[in-house]
Amino acid sequence: MTYVILSAVVLALLVVACLPVLRRVALGPLVWTLVVLVVLTVVFDNVIVGLGIVGYDEDLIWGVRMPIAPVEDLAYAIGAVIVVPTLWILAARIPGVRRSHQSPDPKRADA
Repeated sequence: MTYVILSAVVLALLVVACLPVLRRVALGPLVWTLVVLVVLTVVFDNVIVGLGIVGYDEDLIWGVRMPIAPVEDLAYAIGAVIVVPTLWILAARIPGVRRSHQSPDPKRADA
């Protein structure tokens, strides 16, 4: 199995699993997060591949590069933009879990 097929399958599964939660999320912040992560991924993946820190089996990559690192590396950034907000939202639904931007409940003694 090539990296691009594996990436596509995993991303498709993530979309199916996370879409019910992300449907209710504003699209703008997700798009900006994706843009920033893709730019950072392109820059730093090219550095680590160019320096020889990370290598790829040429038989397993698609062949499209950006310009040194294979395009399949973008799947991690895309996956993060799908999974992290989903987990954040789901964690906030767990009783007793507060997100950092929420004000503490003044009625709770342990807050």
